[in-house]
Amino acid sequence: MRKAIFIFIAIILVAVSVDWIDACSEVRTDKDMFKRNLTYAEMYEYKDSTYDFVIRYPSFFSEQPNDVGHARFCYSDQWATVVLEGYTMSNQGTSVKEASDSLAQCLHATMQKQGEDYFILSGPQYEKGSLIEGYSYYSKFIRNGKFWFVYTMVYPDRYHDVLTRLFKEIDEWQIWERPLPKLKQGENQIRIEGTGD
Repeated sequence: MRKAIFIFIAIILVAVSVDWIDACSEVRTDKDMFKRNLTYAEMYEYKDSTYDFVIRYPSFFSEQPNDVGHARFCYSDQWATVVLEGYTMSNQGTSVKEASDSLAQCLHATMQKQGEDYFILSGPQYEKGSLIEGYSYYSKFIRNGKFWFVYTMVYPDRYHDVLTRLFKEIDEWQIWERPLPKLKQGENQIRIEGTGD
């Protein structure tokens, strides 16, 4: 009986060891690593000190130098770059439909969605009139008074399926802070521009 229990335990230990070794030896791609980082990252908040708009970004993104009314956060490695930006644009009194149609043409949008006071555009990324091969953008524009508030993401096309969390963040974005769910200590952090925190 003791021998049978010993053999049973030995078989379980060998099976667990083989499974663990197999999991550790698995080669993970840059996309897999990005997905894992995004899944477990805290979402920080950036609040613009001039226009008071708030955008959220993953904790592993780095802040880039910002101008007044413009915030930029970036993830970059040797294989890919993902950029999140929040900024304002002047509203020349155009309606949501007029602005959406005009910008869709300028930005080469392939997807266009409109709401009561906002619109979303998506398409291939162009810079200075040239197509950036393999990259796309996803942007939400919210009208408020004399301004359009914009939250946009530029990303590699091959990362599209792992960016669900950021697409949802942009889709649900409101200009000002929205009520946050009750969080445990350290799960969220608010950073106001210029504080260095």
